[in-house]
Amino acid sequence: MNIAEIVKTTRKRKGLTMKQLADKAGVTAQTILNIEHEKHAPSLEELLAVMSAMDYEVVFKPKYKGGYYGE
Repeated sequence: MNIAEIVKTTRKRKGLTMKQLADKAGVTAQTILNIEHEKHAPSLEELLAVMSAMDYEVVFKPKYKGGYYGE
């Protein structure tokens, strides 16, 4: 699943319109539309705001290699 699909699927599961999500995330409805239609790759700031507005946490962690992190 790519970012566009995750945002769209999650938004619909939460029962939010694009406008409602945009208002909660502090972006425009056009930004949400563009993300969902893969016309715009969200910046890290936009992605964090959009996912946070839907009660999701974006976590970054090191890749797992051979049994140890960061090896």
